[in-house]
Amino acid sequence: MELTQTVPWGRSFVEYVRMFALSDRELAQRIVGCGDGPAAFNFEMSKRGHRVISVDPLYRFSAAEIAGRIHDIAADMVEGARRKADA
Repeated sequence: MELTQTVPWGRSFVEYVRMFALSDRELAQRIVGCGDGPAAFNFEMSKRGHRVISVDPLYRFSAAEIAGRIHDIAADMVEGARRKADA
């Protein structure tokens, strides 16, 4: 895997809760996130005192490498989202 071929883009806490229809009871359980990239869900869950473990090949790269890749693709990702929203 090359970081140049990877799109490290995560989803928000609310998006994950809606996408997986997570109840409060389910959110209180331990969760394993697989292939979830740099998701805000994990941060928010940890901040709320819940346990989330992420397993993603992306984590073989350093934080600086991931941040650099996000910087490189951010404009394209935002533009793609705008185009899709307008469709």
